[in-house]
Amino acid sequence: MLGLNLPSTPFIIGLALVIIGIIFIILSSIKMMGGGKGETAGVILIGPIPIIWGSSRRALALTALIVAIALIIIIVLWTFNIAGG
Repeated sequence: MLGLNLPSTPFIIGLALVIIGIIFIILSSIKMMGGGKGETAGVILIGPIPIIWGSSRRALALTALIVAIALIIIIVLWTFNIAGG
């Protein structure tokens, strides 16, 4: 089709996730300017073992939920070889 080299699906998905992350960061910065309480949480994946930390139980639970969903999606994509390769 017109000789265009379109990016692959994993690239588009990754780019969309980065853009969504940037939007979340901007929205949380706007919320903090209004005097809201900030909570932090993070994840480090070392092999198959996630290390999760958070400043509150709510932030920790939300981060653990997001990591669980992401790992399930990765396993499904890997199992059905949807991610390419």
